Amino acid sequence: MLEPMDKKELTALVLLDVSKAFDSINHHRLLHKLANVDASPATVQWFKSYFQSTRINSALSDPLPSTHRVPQGATLSPLLFCIYLNDLLSVSRDSSLESYVDDSKVLLSFPLHQIDAAIANLKQDLHRVASWCCENHLLINPGKTKYMMIGTRQMMNKLPTDTSVSFLGKSLKPVDSAKDLGVTLDRHLNYDKHVSLLVSSCLNKLCQINCAKNSFDTKTYRKSFHPWSSAKWFIVLWCGRIRLPPM
Repeated sequence: MLEPMDKKELTALVLLDVSKAFDSINHHRLLHKLANVDASPATVQWFKSYFQSTRINSALSDPLPSTHRVPQGATLSPLLFCIYLNDLLSVSRDSSLESYVDDSKVLLSFPLHQIDAAIANLKQDLHRVASWCCENHLLINPGKTKYMMIGTRQMMNKLPTDTSVSFLGKSLKPVDSAKDLGVTLDRHLNYDKHVSLLVSSCLNKLCQINCAKNSFDTKTYRKSFHPWSSAKWFIVLWCGRIRLPPM
């Protein structure tokens, strides 16, 4: 997105929200996709058993009548979901489509004078993505899907008033900021809002720690904020007399 900005182009970004992504994976389609990526027949059969049975110690349950879902939190689940989405990336024609596990986004860069054609192409690609998801038993939630126009301030000031995009019966209007993979992006790719939210979150955690500091001994007190690595340096500044263990 930075490269188009350097070329004085705009980028339309659509952050797709897939509802209950891991619970919606169809086992039959996933096994077929595993075979398509050259998984051996024995591997495909192993995954078929993995989806239908549960092992506790040495005991194996009877086959379960399950047709969908990979266990969320299991080590293999993100990899299986990536394999399931592998052919989605080739669906769009004019846009580029990127995915990281269940976070997917559609991007289309264009010069300002081609905005009408670009929005029309974006609508068509979003329709193709929605059709693919329907065929593969995945449900996109248009109410939580975010749409942004990204560019320099000068380019954004020249945008037409209405750049909304219709998607699954809902009109998506450009938002000023949205979160992608834990990072809050704004329409100028300025990270001020992300930093502000992160600082606010750290200060909130510090207030909680400070309120509870007299309720624990030093060892327990250290453990209480050890997982909050993002707050580490704020804690050092605020409570400089306490030496933190290495993180």
